[in-house]
Amino acid sequence: MSLFVRSEKTFIEASEINKQQLKLAVIGLIVGLFLAGLDGSIVAVAMPTIAGKLGGFSKLAWVTTAYIVTTAIATPLLGKLSDIFGRRRIYLISVYIFLVSSLLCGLAQNIDQLIFFRALQGVGGGGIGAITFAIIAELVSPRARGKYMGLFTSVYAISGVAGPLLGGWMVEHLSWRWIFFVNLPIGFIAVMIISSVLNINFHTIKAKVDIKGAIYLSLTIFALFMALELGRTSGWTSAEVLALFAFTLVVLVFFVRQEERVDEPMVPLRLMSDEVVRVCSIISFLAGTTMFGFGLYYSIFFQDVLFVAPASAGLKTLPIIFGILLSSMVVGRAISRTGKYVTYPKVGAAILVGGIVVSALALTPTAPFALLALSMFLMGFGMGAIFPTLSIASQNAVEIRDLGITTALITFFRTLGYAIALALYSTIFNSIVADRLATKLPNGADGATDLLKLIGTPEKIAASAPLVREAITSSITDGIVRIFWLAIPLAVLAFLMTFRLQARELSRTVVATSSVE
Repeated sequence: MSLFVRSEKTFIEASEINKQQLKLAVIGLIVGLFLAGLDGSIVAVAMPTIAGKLGGFSKLAWVTTAYIVTTAIATPLLGKLSDIFGRRRIYLISVYIFLVSSLLCGLAQNIDQLIFFRALQGVGGGGIGAITFAIIAELVSPRARGKYMGLFTSVYAISGVAGPLLGGWMVEHLSWRWIFFVNLPIGFIAVMIISSVLNINFHTIKAKVDIKGAIYLSLTIFALFMALELGRTSGWTSAEVLALFAFTLVVLVFFVRQEERVDEPMVPLRLMSDEVVRVCSIISFLAGTTMFGFGLYYSIFFQDVLFVAPASAGLKTLPIIFGILLSSMVVGRAISRTGKYVTYPKVGAAILVGGIVVSALALTPTAPFALLALSMFLMGFGMGAIFPTLSIASQNAVEIRDLGITTALITFFRTLGYAIALALYSTIFNSIVADRLATKLPNGADGATDLLKLIGTPEKIAASAPLVREAITSSITDGIVRIFWLAIPLAVLAFLMTFRLQARELSRTVVATSSVE
Protein backbone atom coordinates (compact mmCIF):
# COMPACT_ATOMS: atom_id res chain seq x y z
CA MET A 1 0.00 0.00 0.00
CA SER A 2 1.32 3.41 -0.87
CA LEU A 3 1.63 5.37 2.31
CA PHE A 4 3.36 8.48 1.02
CA VAL A 5 3.25 9.78 -2.53
CA ARG A 6 5.12 12.80 -3.77
CA SER A 7 5.48 14.37 -7.16
CA GLU A 8 6.97 17.81 -7.75
CA LYS A 9 3.80 19.59 -6.57
CA THR A 10 1.76 16.92 -4.82
CA PHE A 11 1.86 16.19 -1.09
CA ILE A 12 -0.13 13.73 0.96
CA GLU A 13 -2.44 14.93 3.71
CA ALA A 14 -1.23 14.15 7.21
CA SER A 15 -4.53 12.45 8.03
CA GLU A 16 -3.76 9.71 5.49
CA ILE A 17 -0.75 8.42 7.43
CA ASN A 18 -1.15 4.97 8.93
CA LYS A 19 -1.41 5.93 12.60
CA GLN A 20 -0.52 2.50 13.96
CA GLN A 21 2.64 2.33 11.91
CA LEU A 22 3.55 5.87 12.91
CA LYS A 23 3.11 5.03 16.60
CA LEU A 24 5.41 2.02 16.32
CA ALA A 25 8.00 4.08 14.45
CA VAL A 26 7.88 6.76 17.13
CA ILE A 27 8.37 4.11 19.83
CA GLY A 28 11.46 2.85 18.01
CA LEU A 29 12.83 6.38 17.66
CA ILE A 30 12.17 7.05 21.35
CA VAL A 31 14.11 3.93 22.33
CA GLY A 32 17.03 4.98 20.14
CA LEU A 33 16.99 8.54 21.44
CA PHE A 34 16.82 7.31 25.02
CA LEU A 35 19.85 5.15 24.25
CA ALA A 36 21.90 8.12 23.02
CA GLY A 37 20.76 10.38 25.85
CA LEU A 38 21.42 7.74 28.50
CA ASP A 39 25.00 7.28 27.38
CA GLY A 40 25.66 10.98 27.74
CA SER A 41 24.93 10.84 31.48
CA ILE A 42 25.50 7.26 32.64
CA VAL A 43 29.27 7.25 32.14
CA ALA A 44 30.11 10.16 34.45
CA VAL A 45 29.12 8.32 37.62
CA ALA A 46 31.46 5.43 36.79
CA MET A 47 34.55 7.51 35.97
CA PRO A 48 36.31 7.07 39.34
CA THR A 49 35.75 3.30 39.22
CA ILE A 50 37.00 3.13 35.63
CA ALA A 51 40.14 5.01 36.62
CA GLY A 52 40.73 2.55 39.45
CA LYS A 53 40.26 -0.51 37.24
CA LEU A 54 41.99 0.57 34.03
CA GLY A 55 44.52 3.07 35.39
CA GLY A 56 45.49 6.12 33.36
CA PHE A 57 43.87 8.64 35.68
CA SER A 58 45.57 11.54 33.86
CA LYS A 59 43.77 10.56 30.65
CA LEU A 60 40.38 9.98 32.24
CA ALA A 61 38.87 13.27 31.05
CA TRP A 62 39.43 12.18 27.45
CA VAL A 63 36.89 9.38 27.91
CA THR A 64 34.25 12.12 27.90
CA THR A 65 36.04 14.57 25.62
CA ALA A 66 36.51 11.99 22.86
CA TYR A 67 32.77 11.28 22.85
CA ILE A 68 31.82 14.98 22.74
CA VAL A 69 34.25 15.77 19.91
CA THR A 70 33.17 12.94 17.62
CA THR A 71 29.50 13.59 18.37
CA ALA A 72 29.97 17.19 17.28
CA ILE A 73 31.71 16.08 14.09
CA ALA A 74 29.23 13.32 13.26
CA THR A 75 26.10 15.41 13.80
CA PRO A 76 26.33 17.60 10.66
CA LEU A 77 28.08 14.96 8.56
CA LEU A 78 25.54 12.19 9.15
CA GLY A 79 22.70 14.69 8.97
CA LYS A 80 23.80 15.59 5.45
CA LEU A 81 24.38 11.96 4.47
CA SER A 82 20.80 11.22 5.51
CA ASP A 83 19.69 13.82 2.95
CA ILE A 84 21.68 12.03 0.25
CA PHE A 85 21.19 8.36 1.09
CA GLY A 86 17.96 8.38 3.09
CA ARG A 87 17.12 8.73 6.77
CA ARG A 88 16.44 5.07 7.59
CA ARG A 89 19.72 3.79 6.17
CA ILE A 90 21.96 6.33 7.91
CA TYR A 91 19.96 6.06 11.14
CA LEU A 92 20.41 2.28 11.31
CA ILE A 93 24.11 2.60 10.48
CA SER A 94 24.43 5.07 13.34
CA VAL A 95 22.73 2.65 15.75
CA TYR A 96 24.95 -0.24 14.61
CA ILE A 97 28.08 1.88 15.13
CA PHE A 98 26.82 2.84 18.57
CA LEU A 99 26.10 -0.75 19.59
CA VAL A 100 29.37 -2.23 18.31
CA SER A 101 31.38 0.52 19.99
CA SER A 102 29.39 0.05 23.21
CA LEU A 103 30.37 -3.61 23.23
CA LEU A 104 34.01 -2.68 22.60
CA CYS A 105 33.91 -0.07 25.39
CA GLY A 106 32.67 -2.72 27.80
CA LEU A 107 35.50 -5.04 26.75
CA ALA A 108 38.25 -2.40 26.90
CA GLN A 109 41.40 -3.54 28.70
CA ASN A 110 43.10 -0.17 29.17
CA ILE A 111 42.25 3.51 29.16
CA ASP A 112 43.59 4.14 25.63
CA GLN A 113 41.27 1.49 24.19
CA LEU A 114 38.34 2.96 26.06
CA ILE A 115 39.06 6.47 24.75
CA PHE A 116 39.24 5.18 21.17
CA PHE A 117 36.02 3.17 21.44
CA ARG A 118 34.26 6.12 23.11
CA ALA A 119 35.25 8.28 20.15
CA LEU A 120 33.69 5.70 17.84
CA GLN A 121 30.62 5.60 20.06
CA GLY A 122 30.25 9.37 19.71
CA VAL A 123 29.89 8.96 15.94
CA GLY A 124 26.89 6.70 16.43
CA GLY A 125 25.41 8.91 19.13
CA GLY A 126 25.71 12.00 16.95
CA GLY A 127 23.90 10.26 14.11
CA ILE A 128 21.08 9.02 16.33
CA GLY A 129 20.52 12.43 17.89
CA ALA A 130 20.47 14.33 14.61
CA ILE A 131 18.55 11.97 12.35
CA THR A 132 15.74 11.13 14.79
CA PHE A 133 14.32 14.64 14.46
CA ALA A 134 14.77 14.60 10.67
CA ILE A 135 12.89 11.29 10.40
CA ILE A 136 9.87 12.60 12.27
CA ALA A 137 9.97 15.70 10.06
CA GLU A 138 9.41 13.49 7.02
CA LEU A 139 6.75 11.34 8.65
CA VAL A 140 4.41 14.06 9.91
CA SER A 141 3.38 17.52 8.79
CA PRO A 142 5.03 20.67 10.18
CA ARG A 143 1.78 21.43 12.03
CA ALA A 144 1.82 18.03 13.77
CA ARG A 145 5.54 17.99 14.64
CA GLY A 146 5.16 20.00 17.82
CA LYS A 147 3.88 17.20 20.01
CA TYR A 148 6.55 14.82 18.71
CA MET A 149 9.39 17.31 19.21
CA GLY A 150 8.12 17.89 22.74
CA LEU A 151 7.99 14.15 23.33
CA PHE A 152 11.54 13.59 22.08
CA THR A 153 12.86 16.49 24.15
CA SER A 154 11.23 14.90 27.19
CA VAL A 155 12.95 11.60 26.42
CA TYR A 156 16.32 13.34 26.48
CA ALA A 157 15.47 14.92 29.81
CA ILE A 158 14.37 11.60 31.33
CA SER A 159 17.51 9.84 30.10
CA GLY A 160 19.59 12.53 31.78
CA VAL A 161 18.04 11.56 35.13
CA ALA A 162 18.05 7.81 34.55
CA GLY A 163 21.72 7.73 33.53
CA PRO A 164 23.36 8.60 36.86
CA LEU A 165 20.87 6.52 38.85
CA LEU A 166 21.23 3.44 36.65
CA GLY A 167 24.99 3.90 36.33
CA GLY A 168 25.44 4.18 40.08
CA TRP A 169 23.45 1.01 40.68
CA MET A 170 25.42 -0.93 38.05
CA VAL A 171 28.79 0.18 39.39
CA GLU A 172 27.76 -0.82 42.90
CA HIS A 173 26.04 -4.14 42.18
CA LEU A 174 27.43 -5.35 38.81
CA SER A 175 30.46 -3.84 37.09
CA TRP A 176 31.37 -0.57 35.39
CA ARG A 177 31.37 -2.53 32.11
CA TRP A 178 27.60 -2.87 32.30
CA ILE A 179 27.13 0.85 31.76
CA PHE A 180 28.13 0.03 28.18
CA PHE A 181 26.67 -3.48 27.90
CA VAL A 182 23.22 -2.16 28.88
CA ASN A 183 23.12 -0.35 25.54
CA LEU A 184 22.98 -3.64 23.65
CA PRO A 185 19.46 -4.87 24.57
CA ILE A 186 18.06 -1.32 24.37
CA GLY A 187 19.65 -0.75 20.97
CA PHE A 188 18.50 -4.14 19.72
CA ILE A 189 14.89 -3.15 20.45
CA ALA A 190 15.32 0.09 18.50
CA VAL A 191 16.87 -1.73 15.53
CA MET A 192 14.12 -4.35 15.42
CA ILE A 193 11.33 -1.77 15.51
CA ILE A 194 12.87 0.63 12.99
CA SER A 195 13.93 -2.16 10.63
CA SER A 196 10.50 -3.78 10.57
CA VAL A 197 8.25 -0.73 10.68
CA LEU A 198 10.09 2.09 8.96
CA ASN A 199 10.28 0.48 5.52
CA ILE A 200 9.85 3.83 3.83
CA ASN A 201 11.72 5.12 0.81
CA PHE A 202 12.72 8.40 2.39
CA HIS A 203 13.52 11.35 0.22
CA THR A 204 17.00 11.21 -1.27
CA ILE A 205 18.94 13.45 -3.62
CA LYS A 206 21.28 12.48 -6.41
CA ALA A 207 24.58 14.05 -5.49
CA LYS A 208 28.20 13.23 -4.97
CA VAL A 209 29.35 13.27 -1.39
CA ASP A 210 31.40 16.38 -0.72
CA ILE A 211 34.40 14.50 0.66
CA LYS A 212 36.70 17.51 0.80
CA GLY A 213 34.02 19.50 2.59
CA ALA A 214 33.55 16.66 5.08
CA ILE A 215 37.29 16.52 5.76
CA TYR A 216 37.61 20.28 6.20
CA LEU A 217 34.56 20.40 8.46
CA SER A 218 35.81 17.52 10.59
CA LEU A 219 39.24 19.12 10.97
CA THR A 220 37.69 22.47 11.88
CA ILE A 221 35.47 20.99 14.58
CA PHE A 222 38.23 18.73 15.90
CA ALA A 223 40.78 21.54 16.18
CA LEU A 224 38.28 23.91 17.81
CA PHE A 225 37.13 21.39 20.41
CA MET A 226 40.72 20.36 21.17
CA ALA A 227 41.65 24.02 21.64
CA LEU A 228 38.75 24.46 24.05
CA GLU A 229 39.69 21.37 26.03
CA LEU A 230 43.41 22.19 26.23
CA GLY A 231 42.67 25.84 26.97
CA ARG A 232 40.64 24.78 29.97
CA THR A 233 43.41 22.56 31.33
CA SER A 234 46.67 24.07 30.02
CA GLY A 235 45.90 27.76 29.75
CA TRP A 236 44.46 29.86 26.93
CA THR A 237 47.76 31.48 25.99
CA SER A 238 49.77 28.27 25.70
CA ALA A 239 51.47 27.69 22.36
CA GLU A 240 49.50 24.55 21.49
CA VAL A 241 46.15 26.22 22.19
CA LEU A 242 46.98 29.28 20.10
CA ALA A 243 48.22 27.02 17.30
CA LEU A 244 44.99 25.02 17.39
CA PHE A 245 42.86 28.17 17.19
CA ALA A 246 44.95 29.41 14.26
CA PHE A 247 44.62 26.03 12.54
CA THR A 248 40.85 26.15 13.11
CA LEU A 249 40.57 29.51 11.32
CA VAL A 250 42.73 28.41 8.39
CA VAL A 251 40.80 25.17 7.81
CA LEU A 252 37.51 27.04 8.22
CA VAL A 253 38.50 29.29 5.31
CA PHE A 254 39.25 26.24 3.17
CA PHE A 255 35.92 24.74 4.19
CA VAL A 256 33.93 27.84 3.21
CA ARG A 257 35.69 28.07 -0.15
CA GLN A 258 35.01 24.39 -0.79
CA GLU A 259 31.32 24.75 0.02
CA GLU A 260 30.98 27.75 -2.28
CA ARG A 261 32.19 25.92 -5.36
CA VAL A 262 30.59 22.45 -5.17
CA ASP A 263 27.12 21.63 -6.49
CA GLU A 264 25.98 19.80 -3.35
CA PRO A 265 28.02 21.05 -0.38
CA MET A 266 28.26 19.17 2.89
CA VAL A 267 26.83 22.24 4.64
CA PRO A 268 24.95 24.42 2.12
CA LEU A 269 25.86 28.01 2.96
CA ARG A 270 22.57 29.13 1.41
CA LEU A 271 20.81 27.83 4.53
CA MET A 272 22.27 30.69 6.54
CA SER A 273 20.72 33.17 4.12
CA ASP A 274 17.32 32.11 5.42
CA GLU A 275 16.37 34.38 8.33
CA VAL A 276 14.59 31.64 10.29
CA VAL A 277 17.45 29.13 10.05
CA ARG A 278 20.01 31.78 10.89
CA VAL A 279 18.13 33.08 13.92
CA CYS A 280 17.34 29.55 15.18
CA SER A 281 21.05 28.67 14.93
CA ILE A 282 22.06 31.74 16.95
CA ILE A 283 19.41 31.13 19.61
CA SER A 284 20.43 27.46 19.83
CA PHE A 285 24.06 28.45 20.34
CA LEU A 286 23.24 31.05 23.02
CA ALA A 287 20.83 28.74 24.82
CA GLY A 288 23.46 26.01 24.72
CA THR A 289 25.94 28.26 26.52
CA THR A 290 23.48 28.92 29.32
CA MET A 291 22.22 25.33 29.53
CA PHE A 292 25.69 24.12 30.52
CA GLY A 293 25.64 25.40 34.09
CA PHE A 294 22.31 23.98 35.24
CA GLY A 295 22.90 20.42 36.30
CA LEU A 296 26.69 20.51 36.62
CA TYR A 297 27.08 23.49 38.96
CA TYR A 298 24.02 22.67 41.00
CA SER A 299 25.42 19.14 41.47
CA ILE A 300 28.76 20.61 42.57
CA PHE A 301 26.91 22.87 45.01
CA PHE A 302 24.87 20.06 46.52
CA GLN A 303 27.85 17.72 46.87
CA ASP A 304 30.80 20.00 47.69
CA VAL A 305 28.95 22.64 49.71
CA LEU A 306 26.00 20.83 51.30
CA PHE A 307 27.75 17.40 51.32
CA VAL A 308 24.80 15.58 49.78
CA ALA A 309 25.54 12.08 48.46
CA PRO A 310 25.98 11.91 44.64
CA ALA A 311 22.76 9.97 44.05
CA SER A 312 20.78 12.35 46.27
CA ALA A 313 22.42 15.34 44.58
CA GLY A 314 21.18 14.03 41.26
CA LEU A 315 17.67 13.73 42.63
CA LYS A 316 17.83 17.30 43.91
CA THR A 317 18.32 18.53 40.33
CA LEU A 318 15.08 16.86 39.22
CA PRO A 319 13.21 20.21 39.12
CA ILE A 320 15.22 21.02 35.98
CA ILE A 321 13.95 17.84 34.35
CA PHE A 322 10.38 18.44 35.50
CA GLY A 323 10.52 21.91 33.97
CA ILE A 324 11.76 20.56 30.64
CA LEU A 325 9.18 17.77 30.63
CA LEU A 326 6.26 20.06 31.35
CA SER A 327 7.11 22.88 28.99
CA SER A 328 8.24 20.72 26.05
CA MET A 329 5.01 18.72 26.15
CA VAL A 330 2.75 21.76 26.68
CA VAL A 331 4.47 23.90 24.07
CA GLY A 332 4.68 21.07 21.55
CA ARG A 333 0.97 20.38 21.76
CA ALA A 334 0.15 24.08 21.66
CA ILE A 335 2.12 24.47 18.43
CA SER A 336 0.34 21.49 16.88
CA ARG A 337 -3.02 22.88 17.97
CA THR A 338 -2.55 26.49 16.88
CA GLY A 339 -0.01 26.25 14.08
CA LYS A 340 1.94 29.16 15.59
CA TYR A 341 5.37 29.03 17.18
CA VAL A 342 6.96 32.48 17.52
CA THR A 343 5.57 33.25 20.98
CA TYR A 344 7.00 30.23 22.77
CA PRO A 345 10.74 30.93 22.41
CA LYS A 346 10.13 34.46 23.70
CA VAL A 347 8.29 33.18 26.75
CA GLY A 348 10.80 30.38 27.25
CA ALA A 349 13.82 32.68 27.04
CA ALA A 350 12.21 35.19 29.44
CA ILE A 351 11.53 32.42 31.97
CA LEU A 352 15.07 31.13 31.47
CA VAL A 353 16.49 34.55 32.31
CA GLY A 354 14.27 34.70 35.39
CA GLY A 355 15.40 31.28 36.58
CA ILE A 356 19.10 32.16 36.22
CA VAL A 357 18.58 35.47 38.07
CA VAL A 358 16.84 33.65 40.94
CA SER A 359 19.73 31.18 41.12
CA ALA A 360 22.33 33.95 41.15
CA LEU A 361 20.52 35.77 43.95
CA ALA A 362 19.40 32.82 46.05
CA LEU A 363 22.30 30.36 45.91
CA THR A 364 23.69 30.20 49.44
CA PRO A 365 24.31 27.27 51.80
CA THR A 366 21.36 28.43 53.92
CA ALA A 367 18.91 28.98 51.05
CA PRO A 368 15.64 27.02 51.34
CA PHE A 369 15.62 24.14 48.90
CA ALA A 370 12.15 25.18 47.72
CA LEU A 371 13.63 28.43 46.39
CA LEU A 372 16.48 26.63 44.64
CA ALA A 373 14.01 24.10 43.24
CA LEU A 374 11.93 26.96 41.85
CA SER A 375 14.94 28.48 40.11
CA MET A 376 15.91 25.11 38.61
CA PHE A 377 12.35 24.48 37.48
CA LEU A 378 12.19 27.88 35.77
CA MET A 379 15.44 27.26 33.92
CA GLY A 380 14.30 23.84 32.78
CA PHE A 381 10.90 25.18 31.77
CA GLY A 382 12.53 27.88 29.67
CA MET A 383 14.74 25.39 27.87
CA GLY A 384 11.87 23.02 27.22
CA ALA A 385 9.99 25.82 25.47
CA ILE A 386 12.97 26.89 23.34
CA PHE A 387 14.60 23.83 21.81
CA PRO A 388 11.60 21.96 20.31
CA THR A 389 10.40 25.21 18.77
CA LEU A 390 13.75 25.86 17.11
CA SER A 391 13.63 22.45 15.42
CA ILE A 392 10.09 22.99 14.19
CA ALA A 393 10.72 26.51 12.90
CA SER A 394 13.97 25.68 11.11
CA GLN A 395 12.60 22.49 9.50
CA ASN A 396 9.54 24.38 8.33
CA ALA A 397 11.77 26.98 6.64
CA VAL A 398 13.72 24.63 4.34
CA GLU A 399 13.06 22.26 1.47
CA ILE A 400 12.79 18.58 2.18
CA ARG A 401 16.20 17.98 0.59
CA ASP A 402 17.79 19.98 3.43
CA LEU A 403 15.87 18.54 6.39
CA GLY A 404 18.74 16.40 7.65
CA ILE A 405 21.50 18.97 7.55
CA THR A 406 19.24 21.74 8.90
CA THR A 407 18.14 19.66 11.87
CA ALA A 408 21.76 18.64 12.49
CA LEU A 409 22.98 22.24 12.36
CA ILE A 410 20.57 23.36 15.08
CA THR A 411 21.80 20.49 17.25
CA PHE A 412 25.42 21.24 16.41
CA PHE A 413 25.20 24.91 17.38
CA ARG A 414 23.70 23.92 20.72
CA THR A 415 26.58 21.47 21.26
CA LEU A 416 29.08 24.14 20.23
CA GLY A 417 27.62 26.58 22.75
CA TYR A 418 27.77 23.89 25.41
CA ALA A 419 31.43 23.09 24.64
CA ILE A 420 32.52 26.72 24.70
CA ALA A 421 30.69 27.28 27.98
CA LEU A 422 32.26 24.14 29.45
CA ALA A 423 35.72 25.48 28.69
CA LEU A 424 35.24 29.13 29.63
CA TYR A 425 33.05 28.65 32.68
CA SER A 426 35.39 26.02 34.09
CA THR A 427 38.34 28.36 33.73
CA ILE A 428 36.47 31.25 35.33
CA PHE A 429 35.10 29.06 38.11
CA ASN A 430 38.55 27.76 39.04
CA SER A 431 39.97 31.27 38.95
CA ILE A 432 37.24 32.67 41.21
CA VAL A 433 37.56 29.82 43.70
CA ALA A 434 41.36 30.20 43.81
CA ASP A 435 41.09 33.96 44.39
CA ARG A 436 38.52 33.52 47.16
CA LEU A 437 40.55 30.79 48.83
CA ALA A 438 43.64 33.00 48.83
CA THR A 439 41.81 35.57 50.94
CA LYS A 440 39.61 33.31 53.08
CA LEU A 441 42.01 30.56 54.12
CA PRO A 442 43.32 30.81 57.67
CA ASN A 443 47.05 31.25 58.18
CA GLY A 444 48.97 28.03 57.86
CA ALA A 445 46.41 26.29 55.63
CA ASP A 446 47.42 24.69 52.33
CA GLY A 447 47.65 26.92 49.28
CA ALA A 448 44.63 27.71 47.13
CA THR A 449 45.98 25.69 44.20
CA ASP A 450 46.21 22.53 46.30
CA LEU A 451 42.75 23.00 47.75
CA LEU A 452 41.26 23.43 44.27
CA LYS A 453 41.97 19.73 43.76
CA LEU A 454 39.40 18.94 46.44
CA ILE A 455 36.54 20.07 44.21
CA GLY A 456 34.58 16.95 43.40
CA THR A 457 35.69 15.14 46.55
CA PRO A 458 33.09 16.17 49.15
CA GLU A 459 34.26 13.60 51.69
CA LYS A 460 37.70 15.24 51.80
CA ILE A 461 36.22 18.73 52.06
CA ALA A 462 33.95 17.60 54.91
CA ALA A 463 36.96 16.12 56.73
CA SER A 464 38.90 19.40 56.61
CA ALA A 465 39.37 21.62 59.65
CA PRO A 466 36.25 23.77 60.29
CA LEU A 467 37.82 27.06 59.17
CA VAL A 468 39.31 25.46 56.07
CA ARG A 469 36.04 23.74 55.25
CA GLU A 470 34.17 27.03 55.57
CA ALA A 471 36.68 28.76 53.30
CA ILE A 472 36.37 26.05 50.65
CA THR A 473 32.57 25.83 50.64
CA SER A 474 32.07 29.59 50.59
CA SER A 475 34.64 29.96 47.79
CA ILE A 476 32.89 27.26 45.73
CA THR A 477 29.56 28.99 46.28
CA ASP A 478 31.04 32.31 45.15
CA GLY A 479 32.40 30.65 42.00
CA ILE A 480 29.07 29.08 41.12
CA VAL A 481 27.18 32.33 41.71
CA ARG A 482 29.61 34.14 39.40
CA ILE A 483 28.94 31.59 36.66
CA PHE A 484 25.20 32.24 36.92
CA TRP A 485 25.75 36.00 36.73
CA LEU A 486 27.90 35.50 33.62
CA ALA A 487 25.18 33.37 32.04
CA ILE A 488 22.52 36.08 32.45
CA PRO A 489 23.68 38.36 29.59
CA LEU A 490 23.89 35.35 27.26
CA ALA A 491 20.35 34.34 28.18
CA VAL A 492 19.18 37.94 27.70
CA LEU A 493 20.81 37.99 24.28
CA ALA A 494 18.98 34.77 23.41
CA PHE A 495 15.75 36.41 24.57
CA LEU A 496 16.38 39.45 22.34
CA MET A 497 17.14 37.19 19.37
CA THR A 498 13.76 35.50 19.70
CA PHE A 499 12.17 38.75 18.49
CA ARG A 500 13.99 38.23 15.18
CA LEU A 501 12.31 34.86 14.65
CA GLN A 502 9.89 35.17 11.76
CA ALA A 503 6.40 33.71 11.88
CA ARG A 504 5.71 31.34 9.00
CA GLU A 505 2.70 29.16 8.45
CA LEU A 506 3.02 25.55 9.54
CA SER A 507 1.55 23.33 6.86
CA ARG A 508 -0.90 20.53 7.60
CA THR A 509 0.58 18.43 4.80
CA VAL A 510 3.37 15.89 5.00
CA VAL A 511 6.24 17.05 2.84
CA ALA A 512 7.64 13.56 2.61
CA THR A 513 8.18 11.26 -0.27
CA SER A 514 7.70 7.64 -0.61
CA SER A 515 5.87 4.46 -0.32
CA VAL A 516 5.49 1.67 2.16
CA GLU A 517 4.69 -1.84 1.15
